[in-house]
Amino acid sequence: MPKYEFTYLSAVASEDKMLDELATVLHINGIPEDLQNWFMLAISEAFTNALVHGNKLNPHKAIKLALNINEGLLTADITDEGQGGLAKIKRRQPPTLLSEGGRGVDLMRHYASVVRFTETEGGALKVSLRFDQIKENEVERYT
Repeated sequence: MPKYEFTYLSAVASEDKMLDELATVLHINGIPEDLQNWFMLAISEAFTNALVHGNKLNPHKAIKLALNINEGLLTADITDEGQGGLAKIKRRQPPTLLSEGGRGVDLMRHYASVVRFTETEGGALKVSLRFDQIKENEVERYT
């Protein structure tokens, strides 16, 4: 099972770098294009939340991305260096129809098979995403 770990500085430009590296990893591992798109969208939302809400764009803080890929499962852990993120997730209200933001968590939950929010010992937020490739491929055949 291929495993990958990346660390990015909390800078807006880091998201493009992360997406490029993620696309390369998914491509070389033969992940179907639809699943690549869903996976990248969910990770992008988690990364943006870590960058803006967790690390508050502090360039001295980092975001870690850990990926595991096998024949039936894709997983990603996105960890910031902020404080109190889990409490913010628990207090979160769903966005209204006209809200300009606040849809990232809902998008992650829509596309991923499992979304889990945990707090590290240091108080940082860790977002764990799981995509069941078999389930997604079965859904694709029937839609």
